[in-house]
Amino acid sequence: MINNLETQKKLIFIILYFLSFFKQIESQSTTTINMPLQCRGDLIYRNVTNRIEDEKIGFNFVEYNGTYQSCVIPCPSPFFTIQKWNEFLNMSLVMGTISFFCGLFLLVTYSPIVNKTHNRHTIGVMCMSFGVCLAMCSDMWNFGSNFNDKSICPSPGQYLTTSNARCLSSGIFLQFGGVFGFLNWTLLSFDLYMNIKGIITKNYDKYYVIGALIISIIFTFVPIVNDQYSMSYIGLGCWLGSAMYQLIFFWILLSICLIVSSVFIILILKEVYVIIKLSKQKTSLKGNIRPLLCISITGFAFFYMFFYYISIVVKGDYYERILNEYTDCLMDPTKDVSECESPRMSQASEFVFLLCLRLLGIGAFIFYGINKKVKKIWLKSYWFNNSFADRFISRKSSDIGKSNSNGSKVLSFSDKNNYNNNNNSSFNAGLESSIIEMSTNSNKEESSLNSTDEI
Repeated sequence: MINNLETQKKLIFIILYFLSFFKQIESQSTTTINMPLQCRGDLIYRNVTNRIEDEKIGFNFVEYNGTYQSCVIPCPSPFFTIQKWNEFLNMSLVMGTISFFCGLFLLVTYSPIVNKTHNRHTIGVMCMSFGVCLAMCSDMWNFGSNFNDKSICPSPGQYLTTSNARCLSSGIFLQFGGVFGFLNWTLLSFDLYMNIKGIITKNYDKYYVIGALIISIIFTFVPIVNDQYSMSYIGLGCWLGSAMYQLIFFWILLSICLIVSSVFIILILKEVYVIIKLSKQKTSLKGNIRPLLCISITGFAFFYMFFYYISIVVKGDYYERILNEYTDCLMDPTKDVSECESPRMSQASEFVFLLCLRLLGIGAFIFYGINKKVKKIWLKSYWFNNSFADRFISRKSSDIGKSNSNGSKVLSFSDKNNYNNNNNSSFNAGLESSIIEMSTNSNKEESSLNSTDEI
């Protein structure tokens, strides 16, 4: 009996020993599993329940040794420091706001709210300004946000995607405004050349605007089908996420418009050179510096954005490789975090790229918003011709007479060359006005020379 009790005690002791041993092994095993989950450096831990669904809502998981880990890439990406990200953001807010109000001024000025007379030129400026305003609205979503408290990112390590209403709306505004804006910018370069040459064309503006509107709608809403609007590693907001979609639905169309507009700009410069050479008025070139600079700056902005995108696509594998090397280094327990070199991109190139987009509204305002024609539009509008305005605003009749005399000068040249298509020339301020004056002088000189020869 006693031996049985001792045997039972030994058996219970052995069982308890093995239970405590297994419990110790289990605790050690749990510790071993949890160690890699403590993501090092700027990687962020994410409790994985469904990786595919998490990726759809903006989490980018780190892959290490062929398996996905419970660590995600931080938002914003490590390609720039937090300080630089905030500099980009502040610049975009300031310049985007200025560009928005510049475009809004042009939109109101050339719209039926102020302007009573419409033609293909005013419609082109109005549509381009509308596109600029929509594109710049995408920056308004970031007001009051910064990258220090991760307020731009929905949660730590999460990027904006189509599932986010804020991302979807800002992406639509940017895409539609960009496409619609540069399509109408191409129209304006074509219209400017036609006016300078004095070529009479049919009223194609309605068809062009309808076509540009249809193209913009298609190129904006088709990517939504595949949830393409998202925030990239180098973006401040949402736009087309896939490089293939960016190429098909934006950059190819932009490159075509750039080529067409460049041809017309070159032809315009050629006409300026010919007229200056014939008129022998070297001082008349001063009147063309401002509009030519505006056209050149706008073209440079488009070209820079295009070639910067091409460089990013070409170096895409390189940037992906250095990012993977950085995350592999952080996930490697044998290496210290200080040994891991953060992937970096050119800060100056990124800054100029973000700036170019926001210069479009300012350039358009300088070209189409600061001239005598805009002043004339406002003075003839209802806002300066009502009982309330008459009480506080007095306009000199001499100024009106002066503007009328300038207008008659342009019209007389138009009649001389059979060029009078809905008063288009009266609204093409700056470049063509100066060219018309030089051409008039050159014609006078030629006529005087001919009369001299006859004598």
